[in-house]
Amino acid sequence: MKKSIYLIADPSLETPLLLQKIEQALRGGLFAVQLWNHWRGIANPLSVIQQVHELTRAAHVPLFLNEGLAYLKWRCFEGIHLDKPNEKLPALKKQRPDLLWGMTCSNRVEELQWAQRHSLDYISYCSVFPSKTSTSCELVTPETIQNTRQFYQGKVFLAGGINELTLPSLQSLPFDGIALVSAIMGTSNPAEAVLIYSQRLNQSTYEQEFFK
Repeated sequence: MKKSIYLIADPSLETPLLLQKIEQALRGGLFAVQLWNHWRGIANPLSVIQQVHELTRAAHVPLFLNEGLAYLKWRCFEGIHLDKPNEKLPALKKQRPDLLWGMTCSNRVEELQWAQRHSLDYISYCSVFPSKTSTSCELVTPETIQNTRQFYQGKVFLAGGINELTLPSLQSLPFDGIALVSAIMGTSNPAEAVLIYSQRLNQSTYEQEFFK
């Protein structure tokens, strides 16, 4: 099965630039877009979410809000990404049965078991490598990732510090895609970056130079 790209974007970026980057990245082909829970200094977060949603909806790509429980009454997104288990999830699912749910996981098996028990659509391991954008995450061991399917059967994404240099070392691990932040949002051509990462992610060898 083809591995996919999950984009995590910081909404504190100037809105025109944020929209430009996301629109370009969507052209490269994404599994999903997540808006990170970083709304400090933003006067109208809902307006930003709605504008991003216009782009993702047109591209038929789900929009996730990181810890976006405050926005449950709104319909301008398709999913919520949790940073940790939330025991209110059964009630939240009843409130919004239409939503997709994902969660960040670490080396703790209990998190995987919780995700499986509550039928989460995906989990994201953070951080698989040291990362400037994942400073709050512990490093996840290859052994943890290798043993995932013993406890969890949904989609598995890897996040944190993934770039052209670290990507090759992931090829032996079982996962469905990678979550990228600066590797896409920090480039001048997000569409090309998505395409290159997707091609490299889905080829059998990593022998060629990543960027030409």
